[in-house]
Amino acid sequence: MVDIDAVRDWLGRLPGGSPGRHADDWDAFQKRDRPVVTLFGSYDTGKSSLLRRLLVDSGHDVPDWLTISARHETFEVNDVDLGTCIVRDTPGFEVGASGVREQNNSRAMAAVALTDIGIAVLTPQLVTAERDVLRRLLTQGWPAGTMWFVISRFDEAGGNPEYNLAAYRDLGDRKVRELRNLFGLDDQVPVFVVSQDPFQTAGPVTDLDRDTWDEFRDWDGMQDLTNALGALSPSALPGWRHAAGQRYWSAVLNDTLSELRAQLADYAEQARMAAHGVDRRDQWERQLGNLDRAAQAGLEGLVDEVLRRSWDSGSAADELQRTVSEWFAKHEGHLDRLRQSIRKGKERDRALPTWAGFASLVGTLKSGEDTATAADGPGQLSQHTNTIGSMLLGVLRTMTEDLSDTTGKKTKAVKIAEKVRPYVGTVEAALPLTVYLTTLVDQHLANRTRLHQGKAAAEMRQQVVAECTRLVRGTWQPFVDDVRDEIIAQTKDQVDLDASLRQLVRELQEAIVEGEDLSRAPARPLRQTGA
Repeated sequence: MVDIDAVRDWLGRLPGGSPGRHADDWDAFQKRDRPVVTLFGSYDTGKSSLLRRLLVDSGHDVPDWLTISARHETFEVNDVDLGTCIVRDTPGFEVGASGVREQNNSRAMAAVALTDIGIAVLTPQLVTAERDVLRRLLTQGWPAGTMWFVISRFDEAGGNPEYNLAAYRDLGDRKVRELRNLFGLDDQVPVFVVSQDPFQTAGPVTDLDRDTWDEFRDWDGMQDLTNALGALSPSALPGWRHAAGQRYWSAVLNDTLSELRAQLADYAEQARMAAHGVDRRDQWERQLGNLDRAAQAGLEGLVDEVLRRSWDSGSAADELQRTVSEWFAKHEGHLDRLRQSIRKGKERDRALPTWAGFASLVGTLKSGEDTATAADGPGQLSQHTNTIGSMLLGVLRTMTEDLSDTTGKKTKAVKIAEKVRPYVGTVEAALPLTVYLTTLVDQHLANRTRLHQGKAAAEMRQQVVAECTRLVRGTWQPFVDDVRDEIIAQTKDQVDLDASLRQLVRELQEAIVEGEDLSRAPARPLRQTGA
């Protein structure tokens, strides 16, 4: 038993959630003033041919969507008016199916949750792979007499009623006992044995008259089923609707929980990938900072030593050019090794099995595409839960800052670096310094006689040291910025999504815990339910 109001409130508080179509479908179902009867079962059990027979026998037209075939022909949930009740046809379910057929399974099971009377249609072989599905359905709180079974197409069971009617009926009785034993059904559960189209008399034709099957009515079992449907009374609707509400909202709760768990697994994986990117950025930026500090730590002392040693010899420009070129070559090598480490690290990340999912998420968020699938019929529970992924994407979009693609956009530092790069690590690297120093040295020699050799010369040398150091640092900085920009670019998507994914994972975890608390009431088997 579930608290329906609590479930609806919980749905409304999901990340981006709302009871939405769940409430709309339930409200529409509640407004039905006649019992809703749903045929369900595996494909090729004869649901559509059974519905055709009921319609023709009652004088109703067969709708165009109702087709008779041994193939998968029913893909939607459709209703027909049978006078005393509304009969719903569902897609045949197939255990272990995927893709469209898996969606058909979900549509059929959702329709069974949103009905007053459920009719499981089986072949004479009874059940095989779908046995567990039916057993789960039988524990979902059906009031006595609201879950029926039809053993369909019984003229194909092996006996010919036209030659040995007694043997045919004995076989039918044995199959009924076998079915009751298989599922532990008590006598309150109606079981009908029918041959809705004996010997394929009508085949796939839908434009038929009632007299098509007149010669088989004594034994085809259809009259008992027709009488049972005609005896359904609206006076029993309050109790049936209460039970249907429990089934439907329990199914909504459980299916939504299943979808949330699947989404949590996906988003938790994406959150781990995002956190990995944050760690990568922190690690690489620390390495870059250490390289930059190590490069600049002794730069001023290095320039001062070279100028002090060669100032008066006239070779200061040449000495400084050689020294600065060596300094650039050494520390540019360190930057290049870090850059290679960054790129190889990113290549390893892209090779991870989880990277494709993260890249797909980023692409979806950037494109702004909505993957929601609209529900298109009664009881489309699967379609509802499929929209949860789209709701969460919408939430993530609002939580996440700009993820626009910056490919092709170059920062100022990168542009500067590209201009300066040809000089780094070469003799020409110190060319601006050489020109500057030559001018200063010439000025020093020209003013030698005017300057006091002690203090004035020292001041001029310190001025040159400071200016040279500034110029070297200014030339070096764009290359540091270039590597930093690459670090940011390589980890941008992960860092941008990190906080939002962590928050979404927390919200999903909290929603699942609350939903699980709502679903802890034990299910009751069919035989224990009262009228």
